[in-house]
Amino acid sequence: MGSPVTIFRLFRHQPCGRELLVRVKRPAASNADQGALDAADRIADAAAEHLRDQWEQRHLQDLCAHPHTSGVVAEMQEVPVGDDLFGPGRPSLALWVAQTEYGAPWAVLGTAATEAEFWQEVRLDDDLVGLGPSAPAELRHVHFLTDEDAPTVHGAA
Repeated sequence: MGSPVTIFRLFRHQPCGRELLVRVKRPAASNADQGALDAADRIADAAAEHLRDQWEQRHLQDLCAHPHTSGVVAEMQEVPVGDDLFGPGRPSLALWVAQTEYGAPWAVLGTAATEAEFWQEVRLDDDLVGLGPSAPAELRHVHFLTDEDAPTVHGAA
């Protein structure tokens, strides 16, 4: 039986460039059952899309009246750097994003006071090092939501 997986997915909204980071759980599924794995992936994808849709409707439209398109610019399915990503969501979070050797959208994500501290924490984690992250990491200021925040979405009227 495969374990549940925590997924972090970063969406960028155009034309304004605002970003939303979501954290969702992919439920456990049997590794021997492709149908169960596919179903677990669909559950996680639906949860991420629900958070994105709710945030767009309840928050983004108030900030930027233009019609938006969004796309995934980063995703991580490992334990990130920083405790902030395991707490509740928040309307503003400073997030480090480092691309990996696996290409977009795969990235190493984390929170730290400085880029040097971010890289120090990455180097202490063999799983993160194994992803082949490359410097420099980019500091992004994102809105952060989790599947535990639903149905309340930050910034809701």
